[in-house]
Amino acid sequence: MSIYIRVAEIKIELPTYTFQNTQHFWFDLNEDFGTIHLPNASYRQKKYCFDVVYESNSKGFRDQEREINGETKRVVALGDSFIEGIGVSQEDRLTNLLERETGIPHLNYGMAGNFGPTQYMMLYKTLARKYKHEAVLVSLLPSNDFIDDDYEINLRVGGDRYQPFLDGTYPNYELVYYTDSIHKSKARPRKQGFIHKVLKNFTYSYNMYRYVRAIQKVQTIPDDKLLAASKVPSYFNYSEKQFNRMRYALEAIKKLAGERPVMVYTIPIFKEIKAYRRHGKNPLGKQLKSVCDAMGVEYLDLLPLTKNLSTEDYEALFLSCDGHWSEAGNAFAKAQIESYFSYYKK
Repeated sequence: MSIYIRVAEIKIELPTYTFQNTQHFWFDLNEDFGTIHLPNASYRQKKYCFDVVYESNSKGFRDQEREINGETKRVVALGDSFIEGIGVSQEDRLTNLLERETGIPHLNYGMAGNFGPTQYMMLYKTLARKYKHEAVLVSLLPSNDFIDDDYEINLRVGGDRYQPFLDGTYPNYELVYYTDSIHKSKARPRKQGFIHKVLKNFTYSYNMYRYVRAIQKVQTIPDDKLLAASKVPSYFNYSEKQFNRMRYALEAIKKLAGERPVMVYTIPIFKEIKAYRRHGKNPLGKQLKSVCDAMGVEYLDLLPLTKNLSTEDYEALFLSCDGHWSEAGNAFAKAQIESYFSYYKK
């Protein structure tokens, strides 16, 4: 089984052969924005191309301990799993590289687990902005941010997570949650039985079984509720309603940030870079640039910056077994952001 999984490059977690993982790492625990980690928790994630231990601080983020009133200049970083640094060690991810290079602490509020711009907005509003900081970095991942924030799509597929959505039309939205109580979410901490711990941490077959079960669950959703591949939102395929939700979240973050400089940057995934090389179109970059200019927000689109990379170099930006940034991907983004954001040049 282990040889088949590695040859077929099936993207499942592999056994760690320890009892280190007594439970999952991402839970719906926060009443405002949903997903967060348990305080002072750890989780070892192992796939065939990486083996990393994630650790959370006392507030439930994958970051070192941060005081509310820091004595130095600081930057708040908002985003999803790319910013949290899935698949790489903490010292090799984007915010740590920026912190080491600039000498400016970067408070990392990146979060995996279906985390979109509406959640960035709520996290910043209710928690992150309480920490003294002088600038804000906001990452966008078009390949899933439009879906994560789409209330209608989540209703259609019967999601049972606790997550905020913007319901209505721009700019008149109502903040709603799919489940009426966080305790009804499927992503709540649950005590794992001994047998489950043994199977998950010591066998390939059990992890493969769970992977197949997940696929079968998706296949049971009626076709009329699923999106065709050509209609999945991304850099090159999104609706006006989806874009306006993203726009609203960014405008709210900027308003909350006040006079602090804000920079927004978009992250392409591997297949979007390949598609861009074929057709050269980038409607999202142009539209976001216009919105950010109107807000007085700096905008950096990482997609065009990959154009001059060789095939080998842009493939190396991503983990082969997972799709998140590799160490090289984090370093590439760090170099582009550091050279672009005017805050670093003061």
